[in-house]
Amino acid sequence: MNRLTQDKSTRRRAAIRLGKIGTGNPKVIEALIQLLDRIQDEFTRRRVAESLGKIGTDNPKVIEALIQLLQTTQDESTRKRAAESLEKIGTGNPKVIEALIQLLDRTQDEETRRRAAYSLEKIDPGNPKVIEALIQLLQTTQDEFTRRRVAESLGKIGTDNPKVIEALLELLDTSRKVPAREEAVAILEKIGIGNPKAITGLRKLQHHCNPFTRLLVAKLLPKITALTQSQTQQIEDDLLLFLQETRVKDTVDRYFSTNNPQKAKFCYHRIIACLDKLQEGRDIITRRSLLNSYLDIYQRIVYFSIKTGDLNRAFFYTELFRNRYLVERIAQHYAPLPNTVTPELAAQINQAKVTEKKRLQDYTNGINQNLDEQQLKQLEVRWQDAKKALETLYAQVAVIEPEFIAKTKVSPLSFRQIQSVLPSDTAILEFFFTANKLLTLLIIPEANSPESIPVKLNPKFIDKLAQTWVSNITAKTPSNKKEDEDIDATIQTISEQINQISDSLNLSTLLPHIPAQIQHLIIVPHKYLHLFPLHALWLNDHQRLIERFAVSYLPNLQTWKICQNRQRSRHSLMGIENPTQDKDLIFAKAEMASISQRQQFSHRKIFPGKQASKAEILHSATDTHCFHFSGHAEYNFQNPLDSYLMLSANSEENLTLNTIFADLHIPQADLVTLSACCTGVVDAFQPIEEYLGLPTGFLLAGAKAVIGSQWKVNSIATAFIFDEFYRQLEQTGNKAIALKNAQNWLRRCTADELIERANTWDLSKLEITERIRLDAALYSLEGIPFENPYYWAAFILTGC
Repeated sequence: MNRLTQDKSTRRRAAIRLGKIGTGNPKVIEALIQLLDRIQDEFTRRRVAESLGKIGTDNPKVIEALIQLLQTTQDESTRKRAAESLEKIGTGNPKVIEALIQLLDRTQDEETRRRAAYSLEKIDPGNPKVIEALIQLLQTTQDEFTRRRVAESLGKIGTDNPKVIEALLELLDTSRKVPAREEAVAILEKIGIGNPKAITGLRKLQHHCNPFTRLLVAKLLPKITALTQSQTQQIEDDLLLFLQETRVKDTVDRYFSTNNPQKAKFCYHRIIACLDKLQEGRDIITRRSLLNSYLDIYQRIVYFSIKTGDLNRAFFYTELFRNRYLVERIAQHYAPLPNTVTPELAAQINQAKVTEKKRLQDYTNGINQNLDEQQLKQLEVRWQDAKKALETLYAQVAVIEPEFIAKTKVSPLSFRQIQSVLPSDTAILEFFFTANKLLTLLIIPEANSPESIPVKLNPKFIDKLAQTWVSNITAKTPSNKKEDEDIDATIQTISEQINQISDSLNLSTLLPHIPAQIQHLIIVPHKYLHLFPLHALWLNDHQRLIERFAVSYLPNLQTWKICQNRQRSRHSLMGIENPTQDKDLIFAKAEMASISQRQQFSHRKIFPGKQASKAEILHSATDTHCFHFSGHAEYNFQNPLDSYLMLSANSEENLTLNTIFADLHIPQADLVTLSACCTGVVDAFQPIEEYLGLPTGFLLAGAKAVIGSQWKVNSIATAFIFDEFYRQLEQTGNKAIALKNAQNWLRRCTADELIERANTWDLSKLEITERIRLDAALYSLEGIPFENPYYWAAFILTGC
């Protein structure tokens, strides 16, 4: 286009037409960028910038070209047009934000400044650099219209920011124009309710501002001082006492009945703070009881945030109580000690941690076993004494490093914090059940807030389906029914139920909201959704979720951040092979043999058969990188702490979840693989998010990731899955991708391909009778034997 004509009018018309027809077309975009670079006619450049703003969404070359135009042109109208286009296509882009902030300083044209301020408000609300730049402009510009525009932007993006409150108070005090002062008052009325800084600042202004401002302040103060700081503290104390003494569903109405959304938002936040304070530092069973009592309040406040469109706060609230116990315990026990701590003090602290951990589990187990009140009181006192001893030692560390205590405390991650560590190829899908609906939040890189995806799901239907699901995975084979018939029924049922869940959740509605570059999906389930293989659900008629994304599951996003920070090697393998010596687990030996062949394991320690004692495992696991258990396991829905990995016929030897909580310490573990039945199950019928399962225990013990199963698995299929998984892991280094590839491989493999793979295993340690049974099982396979999700979908990755 620009090579064929030098006529300005022709170029302008061509640029406008290309902007209408060339959305996303790389050749059109390239031509417009070249035109922008070659011409000096500002009117044409503005037209080109406008067209690029329409068709260049997410294109880095377009963003770079518009930033360059913004920085080089001397024409204010062109700058405004470039800023406007960047606003449309540069959401959350740090380079765009930096360029617009620089524009505020570079230009003296107030209209351009207003345009840049408006663009900054739109593309990254809440960004501290943006807020700081707008405050700086508010304080330096002499143009009253600009001050009003900037104040309006700050009022929208700076809620709860003390610097914004301070800047608005200064505007109210110093502005010579009535409209600017009125704008400051209007914004303070919206964001200053109950804010101590706003209230204190306005009271000071009452004494030295001009009469009109005093009148504005006099009208404003009663509106925002409905709750002063002292009153707020008193209400919190009263509410805390009320919550401790009575557990009723009308607490919200009892204390904070208001039709003002801003006041309601403030008051509900206080209620959440009280609930948080109430359960902090408690054992897990007491937490579950407390939060269950206030579930209605909690769900109602989350729903209020959704209804008012405050998805950032809704996200914060849904994350607040998700497996908070797990995160608190990890923070308390894994906060690194400063290098300046003496070896003697470090040793004392490590011993105190072990003692406190054991005392807590003794007390928790006592509650679980329904011990009498006197016995429980004794156990609680012993735990409290151990806690105080550890806190006393921590106080000594705080003398050396004052910030240390803060590192052992937990505060939920905000949306902004999540965005700061979210990889560009990863999205997060978070579920939350309110009383009568399912909230689905999607978080994608560089978005301003979570996106709520509508899901028409009947909670009663999913409850019933979950009950049936658990009945099926825990059922014993009837005496009048052959085991093969029972397995066939299970295979058919699981496949049908996966189809039912697919129809109910209808994940196809997600796809238009997820950018093409997203390859990894982090799923944070809620309640019953923990039970189901969401990665096996259908996206459409021919594609399952696992075919489009590598999937990992997490109990909450704080655990994700903790696991990310656990930098681990992957050179040593500790294997526990069929410790009960069950003859039906003929593929357990084959599975361990194939895994042990992997070259990444320079050190191997395998415990075959009866060699796997509980004491030996607890001792040897301390410095292992990969912990692989192949055997029997059982999940106990009635008492989850009694769930176990079976080590022998003697139940005292079983590695229970309670033992894992109290005694297992695996600070070097990159991966724990539990190749057994129901090792990834949690008690998902709990109405609150303090779920218990074997993955919870291993994460708390120090693992970076845990692979477990969601139902009773097939021994043959499981051996092949993990053979391929460890092959893939050696190649890719990414656990989620390795599991995705292994599951997709198994579901498509022919019987001949599987037999060929089995021939690569070192089976020299198998006895003759074992080898005969294994070969018979292999040669009985036909067609594509493991296509049904029953065989490949059971295993999930928790962690990262």
